[in-house]
Amino acid sequence: MAALIAEAFMEIPTARWLVDDPAERLAAMQGQFELLVQHALAHGGVVTEGADGAVVWFDRTKDEPPILGYEERMREACGEHYEKFTELDRVMDEHHPAEPHNYVALVGVREDARGRGIAGAMLRRHHERLDETGTPAYLEAVSPETARLYESLGYRRHGEPFRIGEGGPPLYPMWREAVPPGA
Repeated sequence: MAALIAEAFMEIPTARWLVDDPAERLAAMQGQFELLVQHALAHGGVVTEGADGAVVWFDRTKDEPPILGYEERMREACGEHYEKFTELDRVMDEHHPAEPHNYVALVGVREDARGRGIAGAMLRRHHERLDETGTPAYLEAVSPETARLYESLGYRRHGEPFRIGEGGPPLYPMWREAVPPGA
């Protein structure tokens, strides 16, 4: 799953800002995503669509333990790019909402499978579970185009876009209220 998502993220502005070199970018992102996927499997979940896509989420309705050895493991995974990944984490944490929610951390679809509604299908399945429990969701869109996709799934802007680091690309915070059954 981490490899699939890393490949899906290769050309997004955030990834290009983190690491210039494509080979180093893929390795660093896959290393970070392995940590996130492992943690999500214990403290959240993953929704997949075969080998074509994955959604990684965390349950922020309760206290979530930190990723064990995160700093050391991130240094190992990201190498010389560690500082930029740390800046990304810091800025995202700074803008993260405090109210209880489900955090949709990663949504990735293989490049050759895009345009077939896979991301929307995975998110709709996930939203069904959230709606049953009345749990809102939060995510950061990586572009105006992905923000429009998320808007079509019930997300709304949640504050102003924020930039990652000096000269970094913007992220678009978005919130989705749970839809009561039968609404």
